[in-house]
Parts: sequence; C-alpha cells; structure tokens
Amino acid sequence: MNSHLNIFKSYTNTNRTYQLENDLTRALAISLQEDSLFFHEVLKVILKSTNFYNQLFESLESETYININIQKRASQISNFDHIFAISLSDSEIGDFWEQHNNKNYDPICDLVIQINNIIMVFEAKRDNVNCTAQLYNQILNITNTENDPQDFNKTNYGSIVTPFDFNWSRLIAIAVKVSSFEKTMNSQNRFLSDFISLVKQHNFRWLPEPSISALHPGNKPAILRRIESTIEEVAKTTDISKLNYNDRLGLEFYRPWAKEILFSINNEGNLYLNIYPGNTKGQGYSLFKNNPKFNDKLTILGSKCLIHYNYHIKFTSFQKYFQGLWFSETDLKKPLYTKENFNIFTGRKKRGNQWEQIASLFDESLNFDWRKQCDWGNSSFNGKNQFDISFGYEVYIMIPFQTLKELDQKQSDLTYLIHFVKERHKSFSNELLLS
Repeated sequence: MNSHLNIFKSYTNTNRTYQLENDLTRALAISLQEDSLFFHEVLKVILKSTNFYNQLFESLESETYININIQKRASQISNFDHIFAISLSDSEIGDFWEQHNNKNYDPICDLVIQINNIIMVFEAKRDNVNCTAQLYNQILNITNTENDPQDFNKTNYGSIVTPFDFNWSRLIAIAVKVSSFEKTMNSQNRFLSDFISLVKQHNFRWLPEPSISALHPGNKPAILRRIESTIEEVAKTTDISKLNYNDRLGLEFYRPWAKEILFSINNEGNLYLNIYPGNTKGQGYSLFKNNPKFNDKLTILGSKCLIHYNYHIKFTSFQKYFQGLWFSETDLKKPLYTKENFNIFTGRKKRGNQWEQIASLFDESLNFDWRKQCDWGNSSFNGKNQFDISFGYEVYIMIPFQTLKELDQKQSDLTYLIHFVKERHKSFSNELLLS
C-alpha cells in the first residue's frame, strides 16, 4: 500500500510543525477508539496502582460508559469522582503539586477520556517540552473553577487527582506489542498500524528499536526496521524522498537512467543496495547514448567496495512486468547491450516478425536456455499480441553486517547510518556510470 494512504497522514507538503501535536493526539484518540485491545492495555497501565480497574471491569453485569474526546474545554468536564492528569511528552513529568503559577481560565484539553465517574486528561507534546505546569492549570480549572485557585493543593485534592507520567516511548511500546500480537493472529488493526507509522515518521526514537550493534545477524526484520528508520530520517533532513511502497524499501534516485535505490537485508544480516539502470526504455535513451560502462568499485568508509552487476531484460504488457531474463557477463556469446541493439530491439514489439527477430538476437548472443528461463512462447506470452522490452541492469553493493554494527552503536543516534546512506546515494549518482 502507498504510504500516502496512511489514515492519519495529511495530504500536504507544508511543514505542519505546530499542527503535529493535534495530529498525534487525534491519531491516538481514534486508535484507542478503534482498537479495543490497545485501549485495554493502555488503561491497565494507567490504572495499575489503583482499584479502579476491578471496579469498572470485574463483572459482566457492570454498566460501563466510555467517552473519548479531543480539544475539550475544562468547563465541559464535570460529574467525576477522580481525575488522572496524564503527561504525554518526551520530558518526564515534574512535581505536579509544586506548581505555583495558578491561573483561572477555560483551557482546552488535548485528549479527555471519561469512564463512568473517572476522568483522564492528557496533555500531549511533540517533543521534550515539559507540560507539568500546563497540565496542572488544566486540572485546577476543571476542579476548582468557582473557588480560590490557592485551594488547589495536594492536601485538598490529592485524594481525587492522580498525576501520571505516560511518555511517548512507553505508549508506543504498548502499541507495537499489541500490533505485533494482532499481526500474529492475522487480525492487524489498520488504525493502530497507521498510528505507529505516523509516530515513526515523526520520531523513530519513540519506537522500541535497538541499534544494530545489539542485534543478532539473523534478526532480519529488526535490522530492516533500523534501516527504514534511517531512510525516514534521510527523507526528513534532505531533498531525497523515500519510496512510497510497502513491498520495497528505498529512496528515490534522480538520474534519467534510474529512479530508485532499493535496500534489503539477507539472512546473514548483510545490507544490499540495488539500483536498476535502464529499467524502462525511457531510462535507456539516456543510458545508451553511448555504450554504457560502469565503475567496478566505490569508496566506502575509506575502503574500496566491489560493485556487482547483472543484466536484466524486462518484458512488460500494459505497463505491468510479466517476464524477464537475468544473466551475467559469462552468459554472453557476444555483446548484446549495444547502442545499435537498443535502438532496434527495445520498445514495443508486435507478435510475428518482430518477436522472431528478438529470438534470433538472443540465440546469437546468449549461451544459456533463455527460452526456458522466461517461458518464451508459452503461458507467459500466450494471448499477447505485443509487449514492451527494455535492456536494463541490476547493479548492487553489499555492506557486511559487521560494518552496520560499527556504524550503529546507540539506539537514540542514527547519525552515522544517515551519513552512510546519504554518501551512498551521492556516490551512486556521481560515480557509478562512467559513460
């Protein structure tokens, strides 16, 4: 699925810094409302040190009313016996009862959850801003609007107000565990998974994500998640965009002969960076102005890294890939990828004489059973009167797992991985193609 279809991601290119708090709060509220397991796990954490959980849910006959609201004024909150004042920030909540800047006004509360006579008031921040004073004043005005603000203290209200520190990392750890469980049960909740995706795009540090140095090389999903976080950060801090696909991970590439750099992890934990020059005939026009030549090495972290490349002939029909040929230099009887052959044999080809000419070219140039590999003339081609053909390459480098470990030592710091990815993007752009 295209990541632009994230339920909570606004369709805008504007930097909505101050709107982000509202976006995160709204996404959280909807996720709690739409995923009962997530809501239940959050409630368990908040109510853990009290008797309220049993009072509310221990009986099937219990009549429990739940209401979730965002942007609710303090004057609209009433009929409660207990309030939880919940800080949702990167910053740890301060001493709630030591706040002194009392103000009588009608504040707007970010998120309010009411369960029977229990109120939970969340104050959310997008970063490490300490919101203790703001939260204190919200609760003061909910509980004490008609009285002297000086009366709002621990002695008078400590029995009905419970401050609670619920930082983003703690909350998202719950969300990830619930989503992982739902995925295991084949019942993943779209709202929760999109909420996690939104949060990760904002701040990868909020997710329970270890550095690669702490991972085993066989933990392929965790390594790939770390690489994805790196790519998210590169996209946020540069003009390079992340690819918007769920079935592959990568960055956009801005050369006329290639448009994507793809990232993948193998079973040994090694990172592969793949690029596909000439993947379409349009890309081929730039590539085959001359007979293309590629560099055989790139300098990476002070060392020469070997570049591997294979040939890839792609067959498409109505712009959809349906077959292809993969081969290396040793599979050639004579040069196939020439400027002349590109001009004659690529593009749209009609069944009949044009197909026969292509088959003859492959017979003369390839020393393996190319017909079997691409199912030539059989089921893949049956029913087609034409196809489009392109002469492309698969070019890739491999980065050992040990190198990734050395680059990524701290969970909260992606600096070296980000620099590495940016430099690889630059070197592919400037050094890969020699002519």
